[in-house]
Amino acid sequence: MIEVLLYYIVILITSVILDLVLGEPRGIFIRMHPVVVTGNIAFKLFRPDGKFFGIFLWFISVIPIMIIYYLVPRILMIINVVVGIVVYAYFLKLTFSIRLMRDYAKRILKGIESGDLYNARMLTQEIVRRNVWDLDTAHLISAVIESLAESFVDGFLSPLFYFALFGLPGALLQRLSNTMDSMVGYRGWPYEDVGWFSARVDTVLNYIPARLSSIIISMASGLMGLNWKESILVAFHEHCNVGSVNSGWPMASFAGALGVMLEKVGAYKINDDAPGPDVNKLRLAIKLFDVSVIIALVITLALLILRAFLISLFI
Repeated sequence: MIEVLLYYIVILITSVILDLVLGEPRGIFIRMHPVVVTGNIAFKLFRPDGKFFGIFLWFISVIPIMIIYYLVPRILMIINVVVGIVVYAYFLKLTFSIRLMRDYAKRILKGIESGDLYNARMLTQEIVRRNVWDLDTAHLISAVIESLAESFVDGFLSPLFYFALFGLPGALLQRLSNTMDSMVGYRGWPYEDVGWFSARVDTVLNYIPARLSSIIISMASGLMGLNWKESILVAFHEHCNVGSVNSGWPMASFAGALGVMLEKVGAYKINDDAPGPDVNKLRLAIKLFDVSVIIALVITLALLILRAFLISLFI
């Protein structure tokens, strides 16, 4: 059992190093990304054909890919343990991202600081759905901070939480479910009936990680000397402002910790008694993201150890 635990710890650390060093796959490798494969299947098979078809679409787009990307490194481990672990770690890395979102945030920050608002807006438009071209600087920065907060859960904490509980299949299940929600989980025709199952699965899987994120962000706030109490209070009282079961928790936690108002014009406001964010707050938000990631990794390691201990009790 100790040997298996050490394998998982090595895999986790290796996957984080691969993400920080390599970033996202490029060229031909992007075509083999499980998120891309699942997205392509969903796109090609999609038709507005009711809720039962939506269930079928989710299963046919997620489960085969999850099985394939789990079995490949397991088979390689039988042939060569080192190669199998490296491939396993790389596939785990494909379920989360630290570098991608923080690189976006840093490049946007650099653009705003240098006065290149056109480039800052262009980069921001790549990570948000709202029209950024008419936003003032405060609302532009707000969009970036909101994306950082959401990405902390969807793109990092949640897949690692399920990795700690169920290994690579858990991380793949969460990531691919999130992909299906992004593909078809929208309100209104033609998506609503087909996408309802994908949206529900994503909501259920992110329910615990979203709330855990508020605890982690408040801990990170305390370590940074930010307002950890306000982080908790704003999260508790205003997480429902965004109209989402889950995404409001990390966003409200960031807003409280940073002492800023986050606003999507015409949709929601969080912590509206505070001023809008500026470049200094964006810089702090990136640091808050980094510290939160470190704490999340420690918690993931603790969950791996707890899982190994509980399994040993029944073997």
